[in-house]
Amino acid sequence: MNTTYFINQIMGNVFHTQSSPAIADKYYLGLSTTSPTVDGVCDGEPSTDGTGYERILLDSLSVPENGLIKNTAAINFNESLTNWGSISYYAVFDSKTGGNLLFFGDLDISKTVEVGTTITVKAGELIIQLYSAGA
Repeated sequence: MNTTYFINQIMGNVFHTQSSPAIADKYYLGLSTTSPTVDGVCDGEPSTDGTGYERILLDSLSVPENGLIKNTAAINFNESLTNWGSISYYAVFDSKTGGNLLFFGDLDISKTVEVGTTITVKAGELIIQLYSAGA
């Protein structure tokens, strides 16, 4: 699901009706225990303070095909140093910390992350598609 912020940003930049906020140069994958919202709220992301958690740079993505982009290589999160809870959602941001939530979705399978767990998104499993937040 795309956030309203992201759809407005894309539309404004593509049709030159606004140039700020500019389209980001880098995007980061995050995880969440609670469902993010189209309003850009993602309050279920694990803490980065001593937990081993951090967002991962999306640097291996395919060219668009039929409106879809996929990861071309596995995405590996750091091994958890603490319990992160039951991870059920992914989220893409325009910054490694803070920043804006751009889009999000449900994981096919929720994963309870305990100490020593490594989350991997296999190549081709992250599918990115642009569509209306109201759809």
